[in-house]
Amino acid sequence: MVVESYYVPLKRAEIEVGKPLAWDVFDHNHKLLFKRGFVVERPSQLDTLLDKGLFKERVAGRAGQARAARDGDAAGDTAGSDEAGERSVQLDEIKLSIGDPFQIQTQVEQAESRYYVKLIGYLRGKSVLVTMPEVDGRLCYVRESQALIVRFFAGRNAYAFTANVLRSSSVPFPHMCLTYPAQVRGLVVRAGERVPVRIICAISAREDTRTVSAAGMLTNLSVSGALLSAKTRLGDKGNLISVKFRMTIRDIEVVTAIDASIRSLTQDDTGEFLHGIQFAGLPNDVAIALTAFVYQKLAETSR
Repeated sequence: MVVESYYVPLKRAEIEVGKPLAWDVFDHNHKLLFKRGFVVERPSQLDTLLDKGLFKERVAGRAGQARAARDGDAAGDTAGSDEAGERSVQLDEIKLSIGDPFQIQTQVEQAESRYYVKLIGYLRGKSVLVTMPEVDGRLCYVRESQALIVRFFAGRNAYAFTANVLRSSSVPFPHMCLTYPAQVRGLVVRAGERVPVRIICAISAREDTRTVSAAGMLTNLSVSGALLSAKTRLGDKGNLISVKFRMTIRDIEVVTAIDASIRSLTQDDTGEFLHGIQFAGLPNDVAIALTAFVYQKLAETSR
């Protein structure tokens, strides 16, 4: 695998000031600068970064990636599933309950932080009240006027809105007042919704009468299947393989091994073999973990 083939230069038109980044962004040495979702707040900051050179990942060549995306989407997705679609709604139209978890993301220069808080309540047009974020049992005070991206799930939808901290206080208990959003963006999640990932995995496959091992990379993932990239061909359509990988869900690491069948097979212009795989016979605990991981990724990227 040639690492350089995974990176392409970013152009100024691909980054909008004040809007979350659509990709992880790397410097000219291919070191991670910003995670997907980071917001560049000032044009001067963007100019400085572009002068140094910015890059994004390209998992596969355009032709091979396009074919793999089409084939991969068919692996495990149910025919007639509702397509994911984005829409704008009012916060009070969403069925929220006191204690619902929110994820808040802050941007400070070239750093970002994500915390989980709980909804205390809201008054339309006035404010949204949430708990103060904590890390390792210690409160993290967020400065007043700090800009935030707030994400949460309700039903089968992922939502996000931007807000500023109006006030933070420890009386009568630690809490923050956020500006009430003019609108909330909602993403409807279809049954086989896939999220882009880069997860290294170990693969076991049958070759004649013996079992062979290989390494690969999951480049998208859903509860029903995935797109698997590998240096070698792992089998033919219909063959069974076992895929072992790690997921991190709310700071909890989950290791799972899943049986899958190869549903599609293509090769990109870098020579990588792209396998569209469908998971087979998921135990309930694995299905729950996969669902939580996919929803977490959707919440992180919705905007």
